[in-house]
Formats: sequence, C-alpha cells, structure tokens
Amino acid sequence: DLVSAFSGTITTHTGDITITDTPTDAQLAIIDAATTGTITYGSGGGGGGGGGSDNDPITGTAAQVIETLQNKSGYTGDITITNADYTVAQLKTINSATTGTITLNTPNTALAGTSSDLAAAFSGTITEHTGTVTITNADYTVAQLKTINSATTGAITLTTTTTALSGASSDLALAFAGTITEYTGNITITDAD
Repeated sequence: DLVSAFSGTITTHTGDITITDTPTDAQLAIIDAATTGTITYGSGGGGGGGGGSDNDPITGTAAQVIETLQNKSGYTGDITITNADYTVAQLKTINSATTGTITLNTPNTALAGTSSDLAAAFSGTITEHTGTVTITNADYTVAQLKTINSATTGAITLTTTTTALSGASSDLALAFAGTITEYTGNITITDAD
C-alpha cells in the first residue's frame, strides 16, 4: 500500500512512517527514497510495545541497508547484506552505524583499499569474510593488520611489502596470523616476552 501511495509524483514527504508488515528489500528501498522521515517496521505482533522495532534486523543489498540506516540512530540490530558486489566504503558506512552482527550472504567478495578503510570496514562483527583482500597503501600499521586479519580468512596482499613494522610480539603475531601473501619489511619486537 505504501509503495502504491508513493508511486506517483509526491515531491516531498517528511513524516514518520510505520510499516505494519515486513517489507521486501525493493519495497523498503522505494519507501525510503520517498521520505526523509523515520521508517519503523517490525516482525509484526501485537502493537503496543513502543520503539523496539527500530532495532529489528535489516536485510538487503548494501545500498538498501545504507538507505535504511540513514533514518536510524543508535541502531543495534543485526544486518544481512544480500548482494555480492558490496564495497569497502559501504561496509565502512554500515559498520559505523550498527553494533549488531553483519552477515555477508556472499562472503568471498574480493576487497581492496587502504588499510585504514579496510580496518574500519571490518571493525564491527562481520560473521565471515573469505574473499581476497588487497591493501593498497604503504603506511599500514600493526593494529590495522590485526583488525583485517581477524575479520577475513582470505589471502591478504600487500601492494607495498617493505613497510617496517614495530610492536609487541603478541600484536605482531595476530597481525600476521592470517594469510599475508608476502611481507619483506623489517620487524622490531618491542617487548621481551
């Protein structure tokens, strides 16, 4: 009904919308594009609780998820990304907007970007990423490698392999715990144990 209501030439809608059933991804994208108000929808069931549905799970393409999150603040629900062509930038945006678990329906998508962007993309709770990861900058850090390594089981390629790294042995071990294809830089271990 709401999709039909917005299918004409309504120029601006700013009010809040409550969807009384569970929308499809396509329906949610159409409704979200038509309003700047807050969209609330739940899993249905008895009205009267107030507010809980704002943290109901979100499922859709990365772009649809981002559209939905634009009208939510402090979102803590779980997210499922249904498309295979998500980007590092999209994962960064989604990760920064939720503390919930992020599930990738296609976990083997190859990703490439700077270490800071990749670390931000993986800083939340992504259940599984198995695709290859390419780090494009030379100034990656031990902390960033730790974050990236803990989030993917895919091969990690450093476009600059000679960057010197320094840190505690435990941090360095975690930074290299994944499958880094080649590293030729100098390492300084700063602790005694």
